Order: sequence, then C-alpha cells, then structure tokens
Amino acid sequence: MSPDIKDMETTFNKKPALSLSTKKREIIFDVITFIFIMLFVYTASNKLMTHESFMKVLGRSPLLGPFHVLLSYLIPAVEIVLSGLLLLNKTKRLGLILSLALMLVFTVYLIYMINSGATLPCMCGGVISSLSWKQHIFFNLGFIVLAIAGLRLYK
Repeated sequence: MSPDIKDMETTFNKKPALSLSTKKREIIFDVITFIFIMLFVYTASNKLMTHESFMKVLGRSPLLGPFHVLLSYLIPAVEIVLSGLLLLNKTKRLGLILSLALMLVFTVYLIYMINSGATLPCMCGGVISSLSWKQHIFFNLGFIVLAIAGLRLYK
C-alpha cells in the first residue's frame, strides 16, 4: 500500500478531537436543559408577578401592542410549558427544539426593537431586564448556541 493511501486511512480512522462518552453527552445535555428551565421559570414567574406592568409595556410596543393582552398571558404560559417539556426525558429534545425557536423569535423581536428606535424597557425580570437591547441580543445568542449544542449532543 502506498504511503498516501495509508495516511488517508489513518486520517479517516482518527477519532474527533472532542470525543465524548455517551454519559458525558447526557450530562451536558441535561445541564443545558436545566439552564433553559431555570431561565424560563425565572422569566415566566417574574412576568406573572408583575403582570399588569408587563402587559402595559407590551401594549406600548409598536409591533406587539394590538396583541398585548393575549401575549401577556401567552408568553409566560409558553415558557412554563417549555420548562415542563424540558423536565421529561421523553420530551426533552422537543422542548429544546421549541426553546431554540422561542429564543430565535425573541432575538428577532429584539433586533426589530433596536431598528425601530423604540425605548421600551425589557420585562424579562430581575438581572435580565437591566440589560440593554444589544446586550440582550448577545444574551439570547448565547442561549441559541446552547440550544444548538444541546441538540447536537442529543443521541
């Protein structure tokens, strides 16, 4: 066998640089889903505890204003349902896919808010609401990357 073919075989047979055992992949996946659960429970509970304020801020949004009452209930409900999906082994993958979709929607909304020039406060709650719109986009992008990594790790 020629040296070139031997080198090719060696290259194809090499393990990836980041080879994780099934157990490690499961642990990382569970940590990622737990982080999403914490985020969604935290933000949903804050929105529900300050519901009147949350609804008023949504009402002032140029894009969401006409739907502010419905969305003021729907958004925290979706976050709670996603948390439930992420808790159950049978629905974790679906929960993570839907979490990724929700984070993408939130991020598109934030980009819209920056481009619209609106100066509405974030009603995500606590520390997260102290972020600027641009910082919030980077925060969301971090969660988008986490969701994608979790889905890639899922067996």
